[in-house]
Amino acid sequence: MEAILLKLIGQLNSSVFVLVAILAVVLILAYKSGAMMTVFSHHQKKLEKFDGLSDRLIEVKTKVDLIYQNTIPNKVVAASSPIAITPTGLQIAETIKAEDVFEKYVGQLYGIVEKASPQNAYDIQVASMAAAKEKMMSLLDANEINTIKAEAFAKGLLAEDIMAIFGVLLRDHILKAKRIPVTEVDKHAKP
Repeated sequence: MEAILLKLIGQLNSSVFVLVAILAVVLILAYKSGAMMTVFSHHQKKLEKFDGLSDRLIEVKTKVDLIYQNTIPNKVVAASSPIAITPTGLQIAETIKAEDVFEKYVGQLYGIVEKASPQNAYDIQVASMAAAKEKMMSLLDANEINTIKAEAFAKGLLAEDIMAIFGVLLRDHILKAKRIPVTEVDKHAKP
C-alpha cells in the first residue's frame, strides 16, 4: 500500500497532490460537521422537552409550598388573599426585630421587586414574597441570621418560613409607596 502511494505521488504533480489532500481534508471536515449538527439538533429536541418540565416543576413547587404553609401549626403568615402576618408571626417579628432589619434592606429588596416589573397589587405581593424568601437571607449579616435561625428552631419552623414576614412588610411598603391599598391584591388574585 505504501509503495503504491509513493508511486502515485511520484507520478502526480506535487501541486495536484496537495489539492487532492486539501479536498480530502475538506470532505472529512464536512462529514464531521454534519455529524455534529445532527448531535446538536438531537440535544436541542431534548432541551425543548425540559422547557415544559420547568414550568410544571414550578407549578408543583408552588402547590407544595401552599400545602406546607396551610398545614404547619406555627405558620407566620396566613395563606389568604392578601397574605397577612399571623399572631405567631407578629410575635416572631417582635423577637427578631423584623421592622429594624427590614428598614436596613428595604432599598435592595425594593429594587429586586421592581426588576420583576409587577403590573398590579397581586404581582407586587408575589414578587415581594419571592424576593424575601429567595434573596433576604443573602443580605443579612451573621448576627441577624443567627437570631432568625434561633427563633425558627424555637418555633419549629424553617428560617425560610420567617422570611415570609419580610415579604409581607415589603409588599406593604411598596403598596404604600405606590399609594395602592392592600385590598387591591384581591382584585387581581389569580385562581
